[in-house]
Amino acid sequence: MADTLAPQAVRDEAAPAPVVRPRGRRRNRLVAGAAAAWLVLLLVEWAADGRFWLGNLVGIVPPAAFALVPLLLAALAPLARGAARWRTLGAAGLALLLGLGQSGIDPVAPWRAEPRPGADAVRVFAWNTNSWNQLLGTQDHFYAFLKVKRADVYLLHEYQHVTADRKGKLPIDDLARLRREFPGYEVVVRGELVTLSRFPVVGRPPVGPARAVPAGADWATEYRETKVLRTDVRVRGRVVSFYNVHMPVWNSMPDGLLSPAFYRHMRERFAPRRAQYAGLAADVAANRNPVVVAGDFNATAAMADLDPLRERLADAAEVSTDPYPTSWEEGGWKPFWRTDWAFTGNGARAERYAFGDPEKLSDHAPQELWVGLPGSD
Repeated sequence: MADTLAPQAVRDEAAPAPVVRPRGRRRNRLVAGAAAAWLVLLLVEWAADGRFWLGNLVGIVPPAAFALVPLLLAALAPLARGAARWRTLGAAGLALLLGLGQSGIDPVAPWRAEPRPGADAVRVFAWNTNSWNQLLGTQDHFYAFLKVKRADVYLLHEYQHVTADRKGKLPIDDLARLRREFPGYEVVVRGELVTLSRFPVVGRPPVGPARAVPAGADWATEYRETKVLRTDVRVRGRVVSFYNVHMPVWNSMPDGLLSPAFYRHMRERFAPRRAQYAGLAADVAANRNPVVVAGDFNATAAMADLDPLRERLADAAEVSTDPYPTSWEEGGWKPFWRTDWAFTGNGARAERYAFGDPEKLSDHAPQELWVGLPGSD
């Protein structure tokens, strides 16, 4: 009996191992490698963003990619086999954990109740006017668009025109029409920033680099150094600080990613942007008034520039029902980026927040914000 079993045993022991085909190995390497590469890219971006000028390149990526790419990689994991599949899932899961906060996606937003502002809420309208409507629409349409919002406080940017090549900035004087269109409002202008307030203005302290600008400085200096206009207003017996913000843009997209001018612009703008952001963060930290900070920050959810504000203040989008709010580029491609932000703090709180339709007057959607103040419940 033993002699008859031996040949079978020998055949079993000598059976060849399963063959891993070259195509399967390539697929394993491709899927696991893609997940590992995305994770490494996230770590490099985390190390560079906010610390080195080249880190601002993250602003090109639509923030939603920081959630969608890991999910896509996880969906592709079954194409890999054995350990490669688990490596892919592990890298994709870690990338999702690291990147979700940079994605701008609010997964609970669709389940929020529709916000209902209180009767005493202050209505705020913040908008990049696209060079004061020089390039799109008509001035009559522009002013009618602003007036119909009936805001208590308007925070407007790009009170300026541009040269024919659109590379230079020019001062304008539209104060007479502003006062005519908005009777009863106080008008505060500095550089390219305009704040209109239905409430009495009691202070206009300079913020950040603007503190070093001497009285009587020319418009070009004011334009360059004043990217934050703080206006303290008295609202029903309480002083509230409104920060009108338009941060310097970090890129020169018309030059193109392959142009040396694009990277020269990035490098030259890095320090001025940091100075403006640092000045704003320091002023907000020292301010004990209720604060509202809104404007065009030229930063996306993926960029570290906003971190100090997000750590101290509440993003107004926390009351929105939009799971992925975007504001730019209106009128061109469907917007994928939110570069316009609003924050509240020190007792001020957003009661409703939404992006509106710019009616083809600007490439930025306007921010419409209702703010409740301490003691207004």
